[in-house]
Amino acid sequence: MKKIAVSLEHRFYEYDGKLYTKLAFPYTYWCDYLNYFDQVTVVARVKNVDTFTSDMVRVDGENVSYEKLVYFRGMKQFLLKSPFIIAAIFKVALKHKFFLLRSGNSTNFLWLFLFLLNKPYLREYPGNVKEGMIGVIGEKLWVKALANILDGLARFQGKFSKANSFVSQYCKDLYSSKRPSFIFSSFKFSEINCKKLDYKVQNKIKIVSLGRLEGEKGHASLLQAIHLLNQENIEIHLIGDGAQKKTLEALAEQLSINVVFYGALTDRDKIFSILNQGDIYVIPSLTEGMPRSLLEAMAIGLPCIGSTAGGIPEVLAKDVTYEPNNIKELASLIEKFGDAEELRQFNGLKNLEFVSHEYGEAKLLEQKKSFWSKVYE
Repeated sequence: MKKIAVSLEHRFYEYDGKLYTKLAFPYTYWCDYLNYFDQVTVVARVKNVDTFTSDMVRVDGENVSYEKLVYFRGMKQFLLKSPFIIAAIFKVALKHKFFLLRSGNSTNFLWLFLFLLNKPYLREYPGNVKEGMIGVIGEKLWVKALANILDGLARFQGKFSKANSFVSQYCKDLYSSKRPSFIFSSFKFSEINCKKLDYKVQNKIKIVSLGRLEGEKGHASLLQAIHLLNQENIEIHLIGDGAQKKTLEALAEQLSINVVFYGALTDRDKIFSILNQGDIYVIPSLTEGMPRSLLEAMAIGLPCIGSTAGGIPEVLAKDVTYEPNNIKELASLIEKFGDAEELRQFNGLKNLEFVSHEYGEAKLLEQKKSFWSKVYE
């Protein structure tokens, strides 16, 4: 029987003995792993809750179980609870035999035990560790120092794994080693249940962006770019939640920009419906690995504009990308798309064709199985 314990930096919730998520990694995500493994164990921090809310989506299920790590939020809580966290991680390291590691504080401790116990593991690299940490916490000196240390540790981990996977060539260039390497995304084309059919603008140009409202996602630059244009004809739809939400709400009010904040949505059908109703998709990130949300927007057939951060230029042409934080360049691209229905349609259909060819499920699953199989070699 093929088993794998997957360690990731995500906050889950336990209600009535079952595991739930409010953002990512639902049961359908782990079903992809079940195409190869017989049993998947999710290893992550879990918070016990007494109330079930509508945004909670089930994580565990048939052949998918979980190991609870001590729940914490932020570096301060992590340090205060570290003895209990480390003890729980050590038990996990002893209990399981095969592992898949993603980035995160808990994962780093788990890796140390696996290294000392000489246990086999795979390593996934979903993005730039250094830039991601600085983007979330800030550019204080201690943050930069710690980010450099963790970035170096991520590189070191990849040298002793059975194999490494990357979401983009950009990530591979950052963290590649002599170990076997694979590039693939968790994007699933079959999840897209709608296609863009009408490229005419109805009343206002609807710009859609999906992602966590954190500093490294660059949403402030999107609002500032719209401010340079005739914002009365533009409406921004932001899907996601995060530490920057109140700041962005205040900025939108200050600049008199019409912004719809949806918060974090777990209903995939609703997300795709909002995307489908949009006229232009914009991803203004300052750092990225390979944004799944961008691939989803492309698969729907939306015309897309993105920064040149991370792996974005690997899927978007040069004439629809701009340097991160270059507000004037972003504004110019939005204006160009907003004034031309034929251009939007041409770009949207080209995006759909590209994703269907390069990110087909059979192609991605073949790469994933090749990667997963390395843990047993």
